[in-house]
Amino acid sequence: MELTTLKATSRVVVANRDNARLRKAGQIPAVYYGKGAEAKNISVSEIDVRKVLAPGKRYTLLDLEIDGKAGNPAVVYNYDKDCLTQKIIHIDFLKIAEDEKVKVRVPVKLTGLPVGVKTQGGVFAQETRYLVLAAKPACIPTVLEMDISNFETNVTFYAKDFKLAEGVELASGPRTVIFSISSKSKKKDAAEETAAAAPAAAAAPAADAAAAK
Repeated sequence: MELTTLKATSRVVVANRDNARLRKAGQIPAVYYGKGAEAKNISVSEIDVRKVLAPGKRYTLLDLEIDGKAGNPAVVYNYDKDCLTQKIIHIDFLKIAEDEKVKVRVPVKLTGLPVGVKTQGGVFAQETRYLVLAAKPACIPTVLEMDISNFETNVTFYAKDFKLAEGVELASGPRTVIFSISSKSKKKDAAEETAAAAPAAAAAPAADAAAAK
């Protein structure tokens, strides 16, 4: 498999202030781990990471060159961002093997305006924005994208309904709801029923109290 080299440096975990110093110097604390390998604490250049995580490159296959030594195949498994600056503050690199499947979180991207919303007055709701997939490194998709323009109202789309490429398996629950398009009328009817039931519910205690007298 073709790998992109990313230079990394070993680091010793001592205190949080050490990670703060690394970030100030343009480095990102990280860890490299996987099946049959001892976890290694490393750091990588923030500039280099930006290139690796550029749009469309979320699962670039990497060779971590740790302290000048190559031969550490990996993908970016997960990363944390600062909630204010949105800068990456920590990365998990997962060890990979060409012939072994790995589990990864892949974003779900829905495009288009559903017919159910555009012409039928339905209400759209996306419930899930990531799915966990299992695939060999070379088969990992960057994104799960789907055009939902033709969907009408009263539809619930589940994870199991996605058409995945050959060699890619769903690892999330098959009944995970991706999105739904509900009918406004149903919601309105339910609201009217609730409103109608409220006065009756309020009157019941008063009636019981009168009967007790």
